[in-house]
Amino acid sequence: MVKDMDTSLFEEKILDLNQGQAARLLVKENTIIEFWVTWCPHCKAMKVPYEHISEMFPDIDCYRIEMEEYPNLANVFEVESFPTFVFINKNGDVEKWVGEVPEEDLANITRKAFKMSE
Repeated sequence: MVKDMDTSLFEEKILDLNQGQAARLLVKENTIIEFWVTWCPHCKAMKVPYEHISEMFPDIDCYRIEMEEYPNLANVFEVESFPTFVFINKNGDVEKWVGEVPEEDLANITRKAFKMSE
């Protein structure tokens, strides 16, 4: 299940913004964060495929952040376009994917980002 993320949950699960330059990623599980906006047709088109990805890979934490509501969280990962998917593995490696893609492609991008076999 994809969970909506706010600043409080972001600071609990991803990064404590109060630590400034000393902040470290807190991610303990492979994580995907989708940055989106309400009026974007590509973001709307990715809603169902992303939900399916969260079901297909239950060991991956999946979140959504509405960029206009939480622009400071988008700035952390230098997100400028939408939808943007940020893949953070439990070792702290970060990859980004921007744009609308078919569900099968998103599954393949997920496998590649987390070095999973099919």
